[in-house]
Amino acid sequence: MNEPLDQTVRSVVPLVLETAAFMTIWPFQESDGELPVPDVSASMTFSGPCSGRLTLRVATEILPLLTQNMLGELEPDDSPEEKGRDALKEVLNMICGNLLTEWQGSDPIFHLSPPEIEDLNTLANSVETCAASVKFTLENTLAIVDVKEM
Repeated sequence: MNEPLDQTVRSVVPLVLETAAFMTIWPFQESDGELPVPDVSASMTFSGPCSGRLTLRVATEILPLLTQNMLGELEPDDSPEEKGRDALKEVLNMICGNLLTEWQGSDPIFHLSPPEIEDLNTLANSVETCAASVKFTLENTLAIVDVKEM
């Protein structure tokens, strides 16, 4: 409890993605080379003892695997793009709950907004202060988790 935020992100995000989505993830290192960059993003806000915005940015190409691992087989009338966004939002929600509990403890009560798909340009132009930004290699793509204070 109350460990530095970036350290908490580094421990919680891999735990959630490995156990809930069965995906391979590790902290990004320059030796990982050029990776497909994030082009889709989901974010949600939280308020309570502290308030902020949690954002998960990933490369679109991992969404089919994330969908398969999180939601199972698609029905014939399902939209793969929509289900991919749903899977991304669901994993973000799981990351947020685990992150807040690990970072602030289990006693504080937080109010969470529903996760939403965000425009990357809007996020880049936000004025919120970034409290932590951590890069990961996720299934041989670049993923970025940002926590911004509000």
